[in-house]
Amino acid sequence: MTVIVGALCSDGIVIGADSMSTSGNGRNPLIQVRSDDKIRVIDGKVIVVSTGSIGLAQRFESIVERSWQEEVFERGCQECGTSIAAHARQEFTSSGVYFSPGAGLDFGAMVAAPIYDTPELVEFNTFDLQPERKTRRRHWVAMGAGQTFADPFLAFISRVLWDSREPTVAAATVGLCWAIEHAIHYAPGGVGPPVRLAVLRREAGEWRATLLEDDALQEPRQHIAEIEKRIGFYASDGLANATASAPPPPPAPTAGTREAG
Repeated sequence: MTVIVGALCSDGIVIGADSMSTSGNGRNPLIQVRSDDKIRVIDGKVIVVSTGSIGLAQRFESIVERSWQEEVFERGCQECGTSIAAHARQEFTSSGVYFSPGAGLDFGAMVAAPIYDTPELVEFNTFDLQPERKTRRRHWVAMGAGQTFADPFLAFISRVLWDSREPTVAAATVGLCWAIEHAIHYAPGGVGPPVRLAVLRREAGEWRATLLEDDALQEPRQHIAEIEKRIGFYASDGLANATASAPPPPPAPTAGTREAG
């Protein structure tokens, strides 16, 4: 169980995840342990993160890595995503993995990479792994057990902090960190700290994918604390003043009565 999030940015891509893994007997969870390797960077260019079975995640990462080595990414975003999805489905079903009628595969992933010198973020959905390329209109995504908490929160972040447009990498780092922490605080199990983030951006004229160290997350956390502080200040002071100064609305006419005139 996990929560993973991603954002297509005006100057790159940010992908994030929590650090909790669940060990279980089939679909019955038994214990939860910290996992710091949910996000993988391949060749300093490709970011891969997944939700679901760890074994399937390892196999999916191998398929993405082989696709990168065999220059499948050079064929363009759509063909690359379709090829990875087809190989993953074939690989999974060859060992007896099946797509249940109700839940599908119950495994999904995101891949970020520079394709034709453009940062591309592709979601492989948890039902049948069909790839979806993120665009300016739909520039963020959340998946996993914490999706029900992260998804609406990301919609709020996109509207309020990002003006419903592609954010910068810096703004996305703050927003995704905030969304993951929100899911960690309120999800009823299966999602846990610490937050992990990876970015794809230009460095010295070349696209480079890197995992952010814990120290690099201190600044986003400071921004989050300041935003929450200002919201709290407005709620306690701004709304109180507005309520005190605004005249009460006139009572609504009662049904069956007539106004004097």
